[in-house]
Amino acid sequence: MQSLTLPDVVPSYAALHFLMNCSGSVLKSGLGFFCWEQATQPVCLLQNQNPWSGVAVRCFGLCVNKDWVVEMDSNRVEDYLGKLMVNPNLKALGSIPVRLNEIEIYDLLEAIGLDPCRALYLAEGSTAENVKVWAEDVLKFAQPEGRFVLKVVGRKILHKTDVGGVKLVQSTELQVQDVIDLVATLRNDLIENGLSGVIEGFMAGAFVSHRANTPGHEILLSLKQDPAFGPCVILGIGGTLTEWYSRSSGGNSTLILPASGLIAETVAEAIEKHPLLSLLCFPSRLYPAAPVAIENLVHWVMTLAQVGLMVGPGGSSSYTLEEIEINPAVAHQGKLVALDGVGLISQRKWSDDSRPVSKIEMLLKPRSAMVLGVSARGANPGRIILENLKRSQGIEQDRLYVVHPKEECISGRLCFPSINDIPEKCDLAVIAVPALGALDAISDLVRLDKAGAMILIPGGFAEAGEKDLAQSIENVLAKGHRIGDGGPVMVGGNCLGIVSRDNYNTFFLPSYKLPFNPGGGDNLALVSQSGAYLVTFASNYDGIINPRASISFGNQMDLTVSDFVEHFTAVPEVNVIACYVEGFRSGDGLRFLKMASKARAAGKKIIVFKAGKTALGAQAAASHTASLAGDYAVAKACLESVGATVAETLDQFEDFIKTFTLLADKKITGRRVGIISNAGFECSTVMDRLQGLELASFGDDTQAVLDEILPSFAHRTNPIDCTPMTGTKTFVDSCRAILECEAVDLAILSSVPVTPGLDNLPADPEGKHGENLAGKNSQPSLMIGVIHGSAKPAAVVVDSGVIYDPMCRMIEVSGIPVFRKIDRAAQAMAAFCLT
Repeated sequence: MQSLTLPDVVPSYAALHFLMNCSGSVLKSGLGFFCWEQATQPVCLLQNQNPWSGVAVRCFGLCVNKDWVVEMDSNRVEDYLGKLMVNPNLKALGSIPVRLNEIEIYDLLEAIGLDPCRALYLAEGSTAENVKVWAEDVLKFAQPEGRFVLKVVGRKILHKTDVGGVKLVQSTELQVQDVIDLVATLRNDLIENGLSGVIEGFMAGAFVSHRANTPGHEILLSLKQDPAFGPCVILGIGGTLTEWYSRSSGGNSTLILPASGLIAETVAEAIEKHPLLSLLCFPSRLYPAAPVAIENLVHWVMTLAQVGLMVGPGGSSSYTLEEIEINPAVAHQGKLVALDGVGLISQRKWSDDSRPVSKIEMLLKPRSAMVLGVSARGANPGRIILENLKRSQGIEQDRLYVVHPKEECISGRLCFPSINDIPEKCDLAVIAVPALGALDAISDLVRLDKAGAMILIPGGFAEAGEKDLAQSIENVLAKGHRIGDGGPVMVGGNCLGIVSRDNYNTFFLPSYKLPFNPGGGDNLALVSQSGAYLVTFASNYDGIINPRASISFGNQMDLTVSDFVEHFTAVPEVNVIACYVEGFRSGDGLRFLKMASKARAAGKKIIVFKAGKTALGAQAAASHTASLAGDYAVAKACLESVGATVAETLDQFEDFIKTFTLLADKKITGRRVGIISNAGFECSTVMDRLQGLELASFGDDTQAVLDEILPSFAHRTNPIDCTPMTGTKTFVDSCRAILECEAVDLAILSSVPVTPGLDNLPADPEGKHGENLAGKNSQPSLMIGVIHGSAKPAAVVVDSGVIYDPMCRMIEVSGIPVFRKIDRAAQAMAAFCLT
């Protein structure tokens, strides 16, 4: 053992600075257990004496081991859950969750290595002798505090306090018979309130001294199984004021931590940065010593994460802990102790069916195709799709077939009466028949092995109440995936189809309504659950961004959004993957996280807009968790945990897509931004909306250039306000100076274009003005040259009306993002540079 003597009465951070100057062997010891104590005695450190060895010391002594793993006896946990099943209240267990009562939660916490308060349980219907023994034991364990908490136990009693089922009992003067009478009185009161059929027993809980309803002493700790993303651990301010804190903080009183891949270091950093929860683990004016040691709180979070993975829908257990909520867990002698708990358990498990994702390549680059559901006379969806496929560059036209029971030829293409009559196995089959006929068509395609990939266009399945029909189709596809080469993959149903750039278009919209003119975007994959959204994007950005692939994936009856992320991660030319998602299939959210993490590791950017922000039917275990961490909050936290950029609005989604796509070849070197505008309000506004960007400090050389070219009345430091009097050449030269400044990593170049000093309007045929947008010396022409001549990312802002649309389009067609408001530009550029 090695001894270190610290100065008398030193704050913890000083002790750590002292230790950081010691030998490496000392730093490998478990510092986390004392780092918040004021050391007045010699401190002895033993090598590897606790699981927090290999610590990382930071400014305020946050000591965690990022490789630390909870050691849990999985057999003990499984045995306990198995024993629970003999309870008649749990025999109906299946995919529908069943509630656990408080005493069962206490036993479960002990099984996984966490600390509930001491409690003695008295089952309803116990013999008089057992009641007497129980009362004697209650008085013994209540002696230290002279009081205990008496509670009713019943899994169907949602809020015990509301029905008078919780009593704080002063026990110093009580006899055994007094305790027995208290229980009898409480039982009678509850029965009078109509609870006779739901009382399972009573428990006496040890009184744990703490500061009730005081920040930093009560915490909400929950394990929640999200249907798509799996286990998450939620931390929040606990106690009776839980919801009040959430409302008062605008929903920012909680931390949501996805269990998959979670490490102790991440947990500790998140707590340290949280404005409310950090009060638990760090000294403050209110608490000279932290109420809870950081390693203790991290241990609770990591333990709940571990059990959530093990006893989850994708875990090895026979059961799924849908939710455990502990509210409150209280700070007591530097540790956490659970004072109340509820939970849900089920046998719900995720399907382990897999799909041959490699066939997405065939889906996007087919050489042959068949179309089912083509009208010989009218312009139905199948006929429009056929006409679009006739113009495709990728499909060989003599290998484009139509399945029609009567016709021999439609629109110059041979028709065949059945799928079996098609002369070859096609790469792609597009199914545009009504929903009720889709099952037979898909069954034939799978059974006869006549297609490598399919697009199912019509709706009318699960989203329209036809769950059995949808399930039958999924069963056919799953069976095909288990034999041979894995059978065909399918997109849809209820989808618009796919536009695969330079290959084909199956959107059932005529080209005169939705043209796909050349533009940038070969590096973008746009994957959307909504086909209509793809239509609006294609129309709004026609000639500016033409994605490499625009995929409407609809109901995800087979291929899912995560499958497409996996595919495009392996496509070198794609470096931006944008996903509009309304919902993830069970377990596919977790797979999405894994695929997105791989994509980020490969240097690709993932942008997600998650529709459905309102929590609908979030299932709570008589708990606060659902209201504090609804479905959208969990999804957002999970997505951001793997580096995905989550857009809160559709405008923001498109701002991010535009910026990430058009600037993908620009090197990100930092967050120092240079800004110019000819309007003072923009300079003021952007200062409040930097979103994590930092204002660059221009170097002397740059400042000298700006002082020379800008008029004396202009504000020549960052952000530059060059005023409306600045002309085209001076404005563009200032933009060049910003981009050439070594202290600038990126630029936002804005001008309100209405000033006559700027040449930015199309030439007027009547000669009313001398401006010429297309001229080589116009503002947009010169700005395009300057921006393209720089390796740094830059965005342009044009905050004015429709007569300046030609200017905006000219700049964006050249591959430079344009915004109509400077705060949106700052937000998008920050996301681009900080992702």
